[in-house]
Amino acid sequence: MDYLHYHAATGQLFIAHGKAVSVVDMASGKVQGNVTGLDDTHGIAFDPATGDGYTDSSGTRTLSEFDPATLKVMKTLPSLEDTDGMVFDAASHDIFVAAGDSQAVLALDPATDQETKIDLPGKPEYLVADGQGRLYVALNDKNQIAVVDTEAKKLVTSDALPGCAAPTGMAMDTATMRVFASCQNGKLAVVNAKTGAMVALLNIGKGSDSAAFDAKRHLVFSANSTGTLSVIREIDADHYQALAPVKTQIGARTMALDEANGDVFLVTATPQGKGKVKHPGFAPRYNFEPGTLRLLVYKPAS
Repeated sequence: MDYLHYHAATGQLFIAHGKAVSVVDMASGKVQGNVTGLDDTHGIAFDPATGDGYTDSSGTRTLSEFDPATLKVMKTLPSLEDTDGMVFDAASHDIFVAAGDSQAVLALDPATDQETKIDLPGKPEYLVADGQGRLYVALNDKNQIAVVDTEAKKLVTSDALPGCAAPTGMAMDTATMRVFASCQNGKLAVVNAKTGAMVALLNIGKGSDSAAFDAKRHLVFSANSTGTLSVIREIDADHYQALAPVKTQIGARTMALDEANGDVFLVTATPQGKGKVKHPGFAPRYNFEPGTLRLLVYKPAS
């Protein structure tokens, strides 16, 4: 399994895993069905103009446009090798797709289906848009954040993340212009989006694959495969406090957030064995038992 996306417009939670995207109606807690016909899917994004959803199939290097009401794929488009996370950008009205092995981001104009490849100096993992024409991309193999001009469709700069190994999760406080990058070595980097300078480096759990920011409660989250949800309180733009982590379950390393009520959604499954450590200092990576995918829902304390 990979990314989750909570779609506030419909109250649906979309969960990418393997050959399908499972869809849960969070008002009832019931599974509505699946977007099928996919091959190794990762990212999920929506075009607000039409309401249509998009996901990827890295196995076939394609993107799929689907109807969130019927869950039927309406269109298939070409993509790049090793597609991963994706996000909608309100400034350009484009959907941007990270493609790790291609060392690029693919910009898709949903209105015309025109695609533009933007080359990067490293392998992108996830990305976040500020809605003002800038895209911030975690370069997993370079320990950097790349900055992309979403209107010009070109790389602006890339900034180093000292102390952060293999950045993966990305989130942003657009009010303070702070970018949050969760790193595989158990660190969360806080970066000034305007200058590229790091303003804080905080401890989180290891094995993070996603980060989120709750603007109403001023909380930064990191979902960690070691079975914790790291919680960081934003005091102001340059000061942060690590709170007690929430115990979750092994393998729960991706998440989504309901920005209205603060609910945090994670997904995991039953691991097979103890997992394997691929890099010293990183968390183990697991294989999972088929048919055991489960959704975890964490609500804010009253």
